[in-house]
Amino acid sequence: GAAAAAAVLLAGPPPAAAVSGGGSGNTSSPKDFLDLSHQDLTRRDFTKNQCKQTNFSGSNLRGVAFFAAFAEGADFSEADLSFSDLEQGNFTNADFRGAVLEGAQVAAARFKGANIADSDWTDVILRKDVQMELCKVAEGTNPKTGVDTRESLMCY
Repeated sequence: GAAAAAAVLLAGPPPAAAVSGGGSGNTSSPKDFLDLSHQDLTRRDFTKNQCKQTNFSGSNLRGVAFFAAFAEGADFSEADLSFSDLEQGNFTNADFRGAVLEGAQVAAARFKGANIADSDWTDVILRKDVQMELCKVAEGTNPKTGVDTRESLMCY
């Protein structure tokens, strides 16, 4: 009866319940200018977060959501962003030097002015205009994967 219903309400959702825009308590709070470098952040969610000039350098961000995040000027150098969700994010002037973005989702993401030297974009599907913009500045070889940046972006 009512006691059982109250117990369910007090217990909250089951631990495996997925909540859109939810995660590990990281959404909707500003992360601007934080130093989150050299950390394992694979269980974090930065969906719609303010991450302006946040330092993620050298961090493990595999599969992490940066959906619609504002990460202008953020430092992702040497980070592993494989299979992460960067869709609709603003990565203007961000630093991706030496980063691995293999299989990342980047639809409608903005990378204007981003430094992508030595980054690996293998299996990343890009709009033609974004690909052309990145190819203009693509150079080097990723130190972790040995993949040529221009080749990973299919800059022919």
